[in-house]
Amino acid sequence: MRTLQTLPGWIHPGTAGPQSLRTAHYAWGTLLAAAALFGAAWTVGGEDAVSDNWVGMTVMLLFLLGLIGSTAALAMATYAGLHGEPWRRVWPALATLPAVLVTVVLLELLVFE
Repeated sequence: MRTLQTLPGWIHPGTAGPQSLRTAHYAWGTLLAAAALFGAAWTVGGEDAVSDNWVGMTVMLLFLLGLIGSTAALAMATYAGLHGEPWRRVWPALATLPAVLVTVVLLELLVFE
């Protein structure tokens, strides 16, 4: 029978905290790149520049990757916290997914109407 200490095999309790922070940073970087691309295209060409073309598809793909990365950061930070990592070290990774979800919901309500 497998126990919690053997799952998952590629994350070790000593490295899960720093890895979750790196993953959270990558997720934020991806989301900032999407915002920069979207903002530049919107400024230059308006709504037609971001709808139904490669810019809109790229921005949505970057948002999706940011959501996946922030979910992975949350999972790794929770794993690290439950295995002895101080919570104050992993709170940025824990806060990434809720912050990303709030950002996406606000963008959907206010910008993408």
